[in-house]
Amino acid sequence: MAPTYLGGDVDVNDPDFPVIVRNSLDDNYEDYSDFDEDQNPGPDIHDASIFQLELTVIPLPSNIGEVRCRELGLTNLMKEEIALREGQANDALHAIRVHLGDKAVIFRNTVRSAKSQASSTRAWTRVRSVETAVNLNASIYSKYRSQLAKLPDHDLLTKYLPLKKEDLKASSVVADPNARGQRDTTLSWFWSLDVQGDTSGNDWMTEFYRNEEVMLVKHEMQWSINFFKHRAKQWLGHMRDATSAGLTGHTCYAARQSHIYDQLAAHAEDSFRKMIVQLQVPVPVPVEVVVATS
Repeated sequence: MAPTYLGGDVDVNDPDFPVIVRNSLDDNYEDYSDFDEDQNPGPDIHDASIFQLELTVIPLPSNIGEVRCRELGLTNLMKEEIALREGQANDALHAIRVHLGDKAVIFRNTVRSAKSQASSTRAWTRVRSVETAVNLNASIYSKYRSQLAKLPDHDLLTKYLPLKKEDLKASSVVADPNARGQRDTTLSWFWSLDVQGDTSGNDWMTEFYRNEEVMLVKHEMQWSINFFKHRAKQWLGHMRDATSAGLTGHTCYAARQSHIYDQLAAHAEDSFRKMIVQLQVPVPVPVEVVVATS
């Protein structure tokens, strides 16, 4: 079958032709798991007397070598494998993100709320199951990255960085990005990676993301206005409390602060309305807050 895909110049009987049997995940393998597997050793997959078809290395350009590929005129095939490895890396990273999200949700909704030993055991069983899937996909991703490193004429290694154990820890930021106390928390590099590649060279997706950003900016504008009005209302309450206590100075200061925030809200609302008209985005209905400055 090799000549069919690699060309007629390929001699499958060549002693240098790389068709060997091994575990393809062993190369550059990093153990991402925290579990001890010494008590449950797996079978010896390197036993030469056992031929396992699924462990046979396919003679792809990354296994044949750049020099040999150029000798055989397989330059185009190297480009094909680069695209293949990029897609495989995207799939592995996507799976890692999905499983880490599941793990964070399990921790938040199941592990922490477990009220008995039985429910806690079931919850941790689910966690270990998800960890196994994460570790498997991390090993697969590392293998794809090592194969990419063997291929020339690309800069994908600057995009697909090595995975570390700390990158694979579940974070509450994934389960609830809007939770309090997470302003300075940062996620690993692959969470912000465009693993689908759908924003490059795709006019429809570019327009989609532009419209999504406009919607987010529109809501952020209204949130800013609401914040100013909320602060104005807070200072108005402080002013009334100070007036009831007979604190003239405190009353004047609170009234001034309430007036300032009220002006900020009015200025922001006017400025944002003009900008939204230019963007042709419907204006959200503002929540009216009446602020007295007397």
